[in-house]
Amino acid sequence: MREPSDAIDLPGELLQLTRRLTQSNPELYRHVALYLQVLRQVLPQRVQQACFHLATQVHPQRYVALPVERRRLLLDQIGELVRRCSSLLTVEQLVILAAQISREQERRERHDRKQLLEELTWNGETSDRSPDPGPLPPGSVQIAMAPPLTGSSFLLGALGRRAGTSSDDEDAADEDADGDAQPEDQALEQDEDDDEEPVSTDDRSLWQAGRLPEDPEQVLRWMDGMELALGRRLRNLSHAINVELLRCGVSSSLLPVSLLDAVLDGQLETMAAPANLMRLPLPFGPSRSTQAQTMAVLLRAVELELEEPRLRTCRRRLQQHRQEVRRMAQQFRRLQRRSRIHQAEQLWLQDIRPPSIPSD
Repeated sequence: MREPSDAIDLPGELLQLTRRLTQSNPELYRHVALYLQVLRQVLPQRVQQACFHLATQVHPQRYVALPVERRRLLLDQIGELVRRCSSLLTVEQLVILAAQISREQERRERHDRKQLLEELTWNGETSDRSPDPGPLPPGSVQIAMAPPLTGSSFLLGALGRRAGTSSDDEDAADEDADGDAQPEDQALEQDEDDDEEPVSTDDRSLWQAGRLPEDPEQVLRWMDGMELALGRRLRNLSHAINVELLRCGVSSSLLPVSLLDAVLDGQLETMAAPANLMRLPLPFGPSRSTQAQTMAVLLRAVELELEEPRLRTCRRRLQQHRQEVRRMAQQFRRLQRRSRIHQAEQLWLQDIRPPSIPSD
């Protein structure tokens, strides 16, 4: 049996690492705040440029046919949408949205686990009631009556929505413009109130207003959550602008939010398009030789950064800070493991030590 590991001051090293992280958190906050400040400055011009391309290069006949008042109203509405979104592009507002997205993901995971258990239970009950058919002849196919496991079917009907929008999309666009969009899994309603699980202590410490976590792993989660929240804000603004273009008659189709998310997640391939625009092929067309396409506004942080050097500089600082926090997280895990090993070794030595015999 080997001797216990060297008993260095592991708690002291962990405390020192935590102190370093805490001292660097204000700098991270300033980097994120500066990035958002620059984004608020450049966003109106980038949105105007994308809408200009749609109105003058893709649908010029539609834009020319609009009355003067309608054209001015369109530009005013788009400007108002950008201003309302920009007011929500702050660290404090993104923290609130990041916490909401985290809760959405937790609810979705709970729902998926519950649905999977119900499907497995349903299959088990069916097999108990149904007689065993015995071995099947070679080449036979057994047809099960159980429903298949739920899959992603958002593309059904998504690509074929043309020449109009439903009232649900209009309501969602109004909410998206404010940045207060309903959770994406709104249809996944809780069956019972007691299904709601309390927010974990880690999540409460992760999304405290005005404070960053004091654990490097949590800081990395905080940064990822802020990126998700920023993407959600830009996606909501994109959808709201597309709704206005449809209402004014510039565009003839509206892509649902779920399809925008699929493109952002890399689940759908798109065609080449100017910055902050998305060109998507449609599975139908007027003839075999002509490929139907649709274009829409889709604001993405990576494209905004490519168009704006100041944003690239801010992004580079954030990436450098992330690398430093990642190194801290690796060191933090090593120290925690060594501390647990040392504690276990000490307990082992205590357990194998023979009990002391009291003297008379």
